[in-house]
Amino acid sequence: MTKKLPLTGDLKIAAADDLAKQLSTALISGDVTLCTKKLVSIDAATIQVLVSAFVTAQGAAHRFAVDMPAQSVLETAFDRLGLLPLLVVENGVLVGIRDAQIVQVAA
Repeated sequence: MTKKLPLTGDLKIAAADDLAKQLSTALISGDVTLCTKKLVSIDAATIQVLVSAFVTAQGAAHRFAVDMPAQSVLETAFDRLGLLPLLVVENGVLVGIRDAQIVQVAA
């Protein structure tokens, strides 16, 4: 059974810790889908929580998905952070994140 959770309002760094705990608890129990219809804004700290949730879900052998229609607040945030090319989106739903190779650059 998939647990559906809403992401609403302005999600800023102050909400990131609570969201991380909520997602971690939910993902231990099963699959989770986030609804973003009422999401007004989201910052980089909260995006990091979502990225981390995909790793948690994979480790727990559960599915994590996030509603992400084209030109939505969430898509715009991922794009501004340069992460959009790494996303796996199927029919307006973010279902995964591709592995990115980390390259060290000499200073």
